Amino acid sequence: MLRTLAPTLVLALAPMPAPVAAQTLPCAARERVLQHVIDQRGERRLATGAAANGATIDLFAAESGTWTLVLNLPDGRSCLLANGQQFEATEGLQPARGHPA
Repeated sequence: MLRTLAPTLVLALAPMPAPVAAQTLPCAARERVLQHVIDQRGERRLATGAAANGATIDLFAAESGTWTLVLNLPDGRSCLLANGQQFEATEGLQPARGHPA
């Protein structure tokens, strides 16, 4: 079952006329974002990585196919970068171009 995101935490994946840097990201205290992603959406962390300036990124997904990409800032805030449906995990790393193996 797909649950609707709280309006303050939604980032629509529509074409953006302004550069991304000019957009405001939906950010909140990390625990609040995790409560939404883990407790409300039922997603689990699938991957994590280091980002610029001490930030990290986390990819969460659920067996239902929902997914969320979260940016964690060094000051304790987390921001929703994107979310969607129909997530499918691949086996291992896939080529960036061409068809998946």
